[in-house]
Amino acid sequence: MRRSAARALFTLIVLALGLWGYARSGDRFAYAGTRVAAGIAPPLVLPDDRGGTFDLAAHRGRIVLVYFGYTRCPDVCPATLDLLGAVAQQLGADRSRVEAVFVTLDPRRDTPPALHDFLSNFDPVPVGLTGSPAAIAAAAQRWGVTWRPAEGGAYIDHTSLVTAIGPDGRQRLRYGFSQLGDAAAVARDLKHILDED
Repeated sequence: MRRSAARALFTLIVLALGLWGYARSGDRFAYAGTRVAAGIAPPLVLPDDRGGTFDLAAHRGRIVLVYFGYTRCPDVCPATLDLLGAVAQQLGADRSRVEAVFVTLDPRRDTPPALHDFLSNFDPVPVGLTGSPAAIAAAAQRWGVTWRPAEGGAYIDHTSLVTAIGPDGRQRLRYGFSQLGDAAAVARDLKHILDED
């Protein structure tokens, strides 16, 4: 009898834990962005447009949105930065806990002053990063960004994704251009990440 009671109790505990786990799995947050494999973000240490050096590892405690592009881009780069501005407006009090970083893919033309002039047209103003062509190529490769010159070198075809790095330094989400179009949903994602950490 004792053995039967112990088995019944054990079965009830297992069932209760299973139901609890099932119920919790239904509460998972539905992100607007695309989840990426969990892990610490690749290193990103480059000269910035403000006369210093940006080191992603020094920005723990904040969300950092990383985007690779170039200042002479006629469409997707400035449009992406405008969309990030719309997201910032939706963040309210959390706006100061989210920082955008723009890494140039055209370091020969995008000098720190050129980056600074270009980025000052956006609100909030992203931090601009540049460096030697070799350093930029290495950074882009680590971040999974591909690019190539197009139309005789006047333009650059490139991966256009914004990567959200959480306050813990881990890659969390990536946003394509169309996903960024819903500023309220992106802001909800970022607030959720901030609340988790």
